[in-house]
Amino acid sequence: MAELFHDVDIVERTELTREGRSQKLYRVSAYTASGIYFRIDLPEKDFSKEKVAKALGKKAQQLEEIKAL
Repeated sequence: MAELFHDVDIVERTELTREGRSQKLYRVSAYTASGIYFRIDLPEKDFSKEKVAKALGKKAQQLEEIKAL
C-alpha cells in the first residue's frame, strides 16, 4: 500500500460532539504517487497502523482513478 501514498503527516485533534462530549480525532494527510495532496480524519478507535494504511491506500487509489479520467 505504501507505494500509493507518501509523506504522511498526523495531527491529533480534540473536537466536541453535538452532545458536548470531547472526542479525539487524528487528521492524517499524505500525497498520492502522482502528487495529489489529501487528508482523512479518523476517530481514536480507528487509529492503528493497519487501519490508517488501509484508509490512506483506499483514498489514494480513488484519487488516482479519478485523475486518470
